[in-house]
Amino acid sequence: MADEAFRQQVKNRRDYLRASRSKILVWTAAEREEDVMRLLSEKTPDLAAIRLRMPDLALFRAGGFTVLPVRDRNGLEALARYLQGERGRAEIESDSGACLSAAADSGGIVTAFVFHAPKTGTVTGMGAGSEAGADYAHLIGDIPKQYEPAELYVYRDRFCFPFYFREAESAEKLDVGTAVPGKPKPKAVIADWFLGYGDGVILLPLLRKFIDKQARLGHEVHLIAKEKLAWFFGTFLQGCRIYRSPESPAVYEAVLRSSLYRKAVLLPVSVSSPPTRHISGLFGAALGFKRPYALPEPVPVFYPPLPAEQAEELAGLRAAGCKVVGIQFHTGDAKRSWPEARAGRFIALCRERGLALVNLTPLPYPAEGCSDWSRLPVERLFAAIGELDAVVGIDSVCGHMAGFLGVAHITLWGRSFPHLQFPFTSDESHVSFRTLRANYSLVPRSADIADIPAELAFARLTDILEGRLPLGKELHTVEDTLEGQGIEWVSGR
Repeated sequence: MADEAFRQQVKNRRDYLRASRSKILVWTAAEREEDVMRLLSEKTPDLAAIRLRMPDLALFRAGGFTVLPVRDRNGLEALARYLQGERGRAEIESDSGACLSAAADSGGIVTAFVFHAPKTGTVTGMGAGSEAGADYAHLIGDIPKQYEPAELYVYRDRFCFPFYFREAESAEKLDVGTAVPGKPKPKAVIADWFLGYGDGVILLPLLRKFIDKQARLGHEVHLIAKEKLAWFFGTFLQGCRIYRSPESPAVYEAVLRSSLYRKAVLLPVSVSSPPTRHISGLFGAALGFKRPYALPEPVPVFYPPLPAEQAEELAGLRAAGCKVVGIQFHTGDAKRSWPEARAGRFIALCRERGLALVNLTPLPYPAEGCSDWSRLPVERLFAAIGELDAVVGIDSVCGHMAGFLGVAHITLWGRSFPHLQFPFTSDESHVSFRTLRANYSLVPRSADIADIPAELAFARLTDILEGRLPLGKELHTVEDTLEGQGIEWVSGR
């Protein structure tokens, strides 16, 4: 019954996306391109857009695209109304293609943008207000197969997306004004869409080292990442350009083919067969470094300080003689989240012992008796975690920050093992995402995080706080992990 309901939900989702994909092609001459790009860029969180050179209107019309010409201010205003949801047919100027041909014949540069116009609606199994959103996978599938990504387009030094050309034609490379006689081309680093904040923490020292090395060689570095990581890296990294990009393989292909860069590096995230590699080693090798590398000592001045409210609360707990422990028990992945019953029992045990707990990230259930710091921005968590005696949490960002800072912490593993991602599935990957140092791992043999008892996690925490389980600040190697150093396997409930 549950499987049948799930299949129906998937079918409803597919039907909804199919009905939501209103395919649009906007073409414009060079003098209006900036205005069109400005309108589209305002919609980038929920609108997938791809740039084209000299579109074949007949091909796109045959594929179901509506063609909107923007030749003057009236056309621009019509596009703005269209993007705002005023989509009456009277708003759309008929375009046979003659105007586009005339513009090209007169020597004008003609650019087009294709996108799906997002719709809001209700569908069974999805709830009200669901949106198709920025769906690059479907948009790329809708583009005629004669076109492919051959260049990268960067808008106002902050957002980039693929630039498509006809496959049969040689790609006309962009003159972006970045070429300086005698100055080497920049190098690009692409952070895979799979990466989250925890992986970003592991990357920080490597990226800093890479940026500094390239600066000495005269190369500028462009870091390309999805929106949340672009913002995260922008907080902590200087000396490079950081671009937001859509979460689409087409962007990777466009960057790798682009004439803008001397070299482009796509950071790997998986290894399909042994030997096992630590993710920091994969990142480092891609950036040209060998492991082991020296982990730089964190410098507090580089991190935003703890806000006054939390600093005052922490000072009060210290004055009362409390040990202060940070917790993170939930994330967007249910298989990595500790069940509420386990978390509640752990919190109760800590309160009985007089430990002060600080909840560091949002929970879908109340954490009675815990200080709530879950509203702190991610960049403030460095300062918060650096002041704690220990951290207990799932395989996520807070543990990675603790490892980066050398704060003792326990990782509660679910879905994956310290040395193997997604065991017992076809997606199995021989990569270790274990934190950098000062880590003790509780690992259920079943890969089910619910198999970790609260009593065991509490016992190991007290061992750490009372000095019976010292955790060093040396960098964890993949060999350490494979040998079981700092790892305790849990058989079941």
